[in-house]
Amino acid sequence: NAGTPIGVISTEPAYLMNSDSPGQAIGLVGRVPVLVLGAVSKGQTLYATDNGYATAEPVGAKIGIAIESKEDSNEGLVETFLKF
Repeated sequence: NAGTPIGVISTEPAYLMNSDSPGQAIGLVGRVPVLVLGAVSKGQTLYATDNGYATAEPVGAKIGIAIESKEDSNEGLVETFLKF
């Protein structure tokens, strides 16, 4: 089990705290694109998986609500409202 996530990797942070520190930007709240494996419908809850993806299957900790749909079973970015 991967434990409880504190955020997701953010590729375009609106505000970057500790910008001089090494590491990746982490999205903690708000609208963030999330890497999802599998299909998801707008409004579905997304959960963290042990392999670094999110999924609509309730297999891990809840991370947020999908605010767009993705119909295929491949990996892809889904705009998500984070709710940790």
